[in-house]
Amino acid sequence: MRGAQRARGEALPLTIIEALEDRNLFGGLPAFRDLSTWRPWLVFLRAAYGEPLESDDLELFRKHTGRTTYDPPSGGFPEVCCIVGRQSGKTRIASTIAAYEAVLAEREPDRSELYAVLTAQDQRAALRALFAYARAPFEMVPVLKRSVSDVRAGSLRLKSGVTLATYPCRPAAVRGLRARVAVVDELAFFTATDGRPQDVEMLRALRPALATTGGKLVVLSSPYSQSGALWELHRRHFGRDDSPVLVWQASAPEMNPTLPSDYLERMREDDPEAYRSEVLGEFRTGTSTFFDPEALDACVVRGRRELPLDRGITYRAFVDPSGGSRDAFTVAIGHRPTDQVVVDAIRAWQSPFNPTGVVAEAAVLLRAYGIREVTGDRYAGEWPREAFRAHGVRYETAQLDRSALYLELLPLVNAGTIELPDDDKLLRELRGLERRRGTAGRDRVDHRPGEHDDRANAVAGVVSLLGRPRVSPLESIAFI
Repeated sequence: MRGAQRARGEALPLTIIEALEDRNLFGGLPAFRDLSTWRPWLVFLRAAYGEPLESDDLELFRKHTGRTTYDPPSGGFPEVCCIVGRQSGKTRIASTIAAYEAVLAEREPDRSELYAVLTAQDQRAALRALFAYARAPFEMVPVLKRSVSDVRAGSLRLKSGVTLATYPCRPAAVRGLRARVAVVDELAFFTATDGRPQDVEMLRALRPALATTGGKLVVLSSPYSQSGALWELHRRHFGRDDSPVLVWQASAPEMNPTLPSDYLERMREDDPEAYRSEVLGEFRTGTSTFFDPEALDACVVRGRRELPLDRGITYRAFVDPSGGSRDAFTVAIGHRPTDQVVVDAIRAWQSPFNPTGVVAEAAVLLRAYGIREVTGDRYAGEWPREAFRAHGVRYETAQLDRSALYLELLPLVNAGTIELPDDDKLLRELRGLERRRGTAGRDRVDHRPGEHDDRANAVAGVVSLLGRPRVSPLESIAFI
């Protein structure tokens, strides 16, 4: 008998749709008591599991998959990818799929433990939300509550021996597992703590976990740039009638018709570019990673955090000021021998802080390196000029904006003619920079939404002040 049968003394509905319709199972959750607003998601789930589709369902299927025919493999598609905007309900659906598979599964006594795996970006908030949704049926539905044998932080074990567990986007965390299902939430945003993308490696680690169980890989994510694992899934499988991977793409309001119109309009007005990806579910065009990771790593002097003062050297400094409420206040100091730019020191004061006190500390650092003049971000206004003047340091505004500063830094990184300190936060910011197609032939370089580039901007600024070492034409080719 299946583990679920033992939990309630009768057969579990065989399909996920029947489980959602059953008030004694997932239909007992408040979110699913009225399934009328969930119709697009129900069609998605029917297609994912290879269930029959009515004529109206087929129309939705063709629209969101780009396919002309519906001929699913027996038992549904082994890999399913749903690309959809934010606030569409995808995290709740992701957790419901994992919970359903956990209940349906039964561990074989002579095999290793069996898991229903949920993965999310390595942030406590994302993991907590995902697990809270997955755990809810086992807390609120009596028959499912009786099937639980143990609950821990991030995992829930059923009496059948199957474990429902959440994991961060670290490939090592899921290696060696044997899974009935692997659900991936927000794949497009999987990055390691050092800023390196983890999306491709996570899929490589999860697929073997499903190899001996015939389990399903389910990816649900908002889109981002036209690169990475999510984009490759879309590029290779969307609209392909013969593909074993089902790719579904839709806007947030198409999947969640309850979204308020004023919220959608505000999103569109505030940031049209973000609206296209975060609401309409479209990949951003003209966006690419700015620095080549290997070229960047080659410029780092491992183990070096800061160089002491050398009185025979003339130093320059660049400051990225902050008012103290959100961004860091950052100072970068460097010098240039004949053939190399050297970043000697980076100091950052994390917000919140007292700007006056931070300027005083920064001035002490600058004077320690014999610096009496500093250049800084022009967008900070007049207050840094007055604040530094009070400590005997002249503050000049930069002639170039941050995009131009990054574009000047790029050839030095590619040519290996810069020495960077071994600073994890700096490297994360540099790895997270993106190049976007601009207007009038001018590209724009910036960080991802929600990220920071204070250290990166200060380093780019001081490198610009020091001037570019001479490099050969071949060395200056940009790898982007």
